[in-house]
Amino acid sequence: MAEPVAVVANPTSGRGKGAKLIPKVDALLRSIGVEHVMHVCADPEDPERLAREAAERGAPIVAALGGDGQVGACANGVLGSDAALAVIPAGTGNDFARYLGLNRKDPLAAARLLASPTTRRLDVVRVRTADGERVFVNVGGTGFDSEVNGHANGVRFLKGTPKYIYSTFVTLARFRPGKFEVDVDGEFHAIPGMMIAVGNAVSYGGGMKITPDAKADDGILDLCVIGEVSKPEFVRTFPKVFSGKHVRHPAVTVLRGKQITISAERPFDVYGDGERFGPLPVTFTVVPAALSVVVPS
Repeated sequence: MAEPVAVVANPTSGRGKGAKLIPKVDALLRSIGVEHVMHVCADPEDPERLAREAAERGAPIVAALGGDGQVGACANGVLGSDAALAVIPAGTGNDFARYLGLNRKDPLAAARLLASPTTRRLDVVRVRTADGERVFVNVGGTGFDSEVNGHANGVRFLKGTPKYIYSTFVTLARFRPGKFEVDVDGEFHAIPGMMIAVGNAVSYGGGMKITPDAKADDGILDLCVIGEVSKPEFVRTFPKVFSGKHVRHPAVTVLRGKQITISAERPFDVYGDGERFGPLPVTFTVVPAALSVVVPS
């Protein structure tokens, strides 16, 4: 008997949104005749492990029910297998779901795609730090935004975009810019600045279009460097990230390449898909068409 679709669900995503969605997705898939197994995660190591085990058993699709961190973890689990990754958005940001064209307000619509799935091959980004090697599918980076991410992961009284905006201003009050050394495909750049984002896709933090022109199927990474600006200027410019118009600011540098190495004169963490990957220095490498992903037809 063929292995059924595996749903790897995070009940704590979206401040409990995932827990409410699990029985609804289960009932929907039964009603439309999708054979499936529901795997409910209990600790942080579960998503990648459960996704990998399902793929090894021959599951044709592993559906990540949760936010961007859940999607990234499941992507690490299925990478290199024949399984396709599906996304059932139940997080606070759901930026990769947004990129795929899924309706983030109707996660059951994403679940319905499993009845007759259409797939696309998309790139992933391999990340190497002193802590090891992992991949992300959406956006990664270091500097100010990684410190915002670290703060936001501990905020429990807000969700979605307001959580990231709140964390942005809390972090800004104590942040000082770094001096980054960036190598893009062998071309060296010394850049003092606030932050560096590496985009496989477009947005993070609930719709902040940090790399607005990125495409997850072009074999190229988009790099956005926000240079050293005063805090009042940063506050004035920050809202433009929701339209992607921040890239027109004179302090913003956009570079593109297949392999990017970043180091700095002081410690910074590296994040990908909202999760900590390790400390600088880091190397990001695009892996073209590495992942089969379920998309709207």
